[in-house]
Amino acid sequence: MSKSTIVLLLILLGCNVACKKTNAITTDSTGETAIITYTEDVNNFANPERGFYGQLESGSAAEALDPLAKSILDQLKAKNITMVRRLYSITTFRDKPISASFLDHVQKDMDMIRSNGFKMILRFAYTFNEAQPWNDAPESLILTHIDQLKPILQKNVDVIAMMDAGFIGRWGEWHTSSNKLDKTASQKNILFKLLEALPKSRAVLLRTQQQKKNIYDNTEPISEKEAFNQSNFARTGHHNDCFLASEDDWGTYWPMDAASLEAQKKYLNQDNKFVPQEGETCNCNAPRSDCPSAVKELIKMRWSSLNKDYIACVLDSWTAQGCYTEIAKKLGYRFRLIKAEIPKNVRSDQMLNLKITIKNDGFAAPYNSHTSELIMKNKITGNVYAVNLNQDIRKWQPDLNDISLNMGIALPANILKGDYELYLRFADPESSLKAN
Repeated sequence: MSKSTIVLLLILLGCNVACKKTNAITTDSTGETAIITYTEDVNNFANPERGFYGQLESGSAAEALDPLAKSILDQLKAKNITMVRRLYSITTFRDKPISASFLDHVQKDMDMIRSNGFKMILRFAYTFNEAQPWNDAPESLILTHIDQLKPILQKNVDVIAMMDAGFIGRWGEWHTSSNKLDKTASQKNILFKLLEALPKSRAVLLRTQQQKKNIYDNTEPISEKEAFNQSNFARTGHHNDCFLASEDDWGTYWPMDAASLEAQKKYLNQDNKFVPQEGETCNCNAPRSDCPSAVKELIKMRWSSLNKDYIACVLDSWTAQGCYTEIAKKLGYRFRLIKAEIPKNVRSDQMLNLKITIKNDGFAAPYNSHTSELIMKNKITGNVYAVNLNQDIRKWQPDLNDISLNMGIALPANILKGDYELYLRFADPESSLKAN
């Protein structure tokens, strides 16, 4: 299964990423339509831009570059993991431009990610786990560094899932800034520079929802009308690096009275319909970090990805309490075929009328765009024909219940007579990955 294309096999063979095998193929009263129901595949299968991610760090000094290794990526792939969060500690460049050798190192990482079928969550920061002082860089230098990174970000959009805002403060989490960059004006300048450097198809994630409200001077979440319009506002998402750590997730929410907490989570519930939400746990805090609370919040805030390693005591408790597998399967989207109604025969001058029912069992919808196509593969010759379906799967939210597609499709003019297998394909729009 490719890590850049979501495929659902519709008829006859019945095996696909969201259902296991047809458990019933019947016909309508005329005998002209196959009515197919599907059995769910209950496994945690790999799909792009979702799920637990592996976190891999790199220093900036020559002896600490630590290039991405295929052996590590193979270990992640064996666990059905398709993303890594790459943390670049650029401590060496707190007072000077980024070196050409370091930029080359980042590009080689991108190449390794691409050749191994992964996507990357990016973060750059000047201070991680080294001893004090935990200094970041002046705002003017950060803007210069982002300009230096822009060509790499533009060139490698195909393997970038999303980007944490980074740069400011310890761990790039926008706190403890030695250069007093915790002011809204500086945060806005850095965020907007990042959004300008990234292709408009990708989002930058902030540490708290209050930072987004302050920067845009707007307390309302993204509306349906604003969604995916590629404005800065519509491309600003969220990462929570202390999920479940305390009642306020260690500074994620403020103020923290019951009414304010609920209002902030309601904001994220709406905003995260249209932007990614990722992060990690950082503190054991039962019962809030236990399964019932964790699953409830993952659903409410529409989580797409979580650090698979941090923090072990929380993740281990999920395994012991029995919800880890559910979380692994449902982070992000999880499309399941329910039923398809497909004519057994159609002439080339007729419309192919399909009725397909799908359910998103995940916590969230896809946050990056995909093409949507009906693939018709000739069972004898292997010839493949593709028809654009004009579906935006980013709108297939889990709380929609069943998603019904009723489509009349004009067959390709050059299609040959024969028996065909039909597939739904939601492919990465980037040319480097679409046919992967």
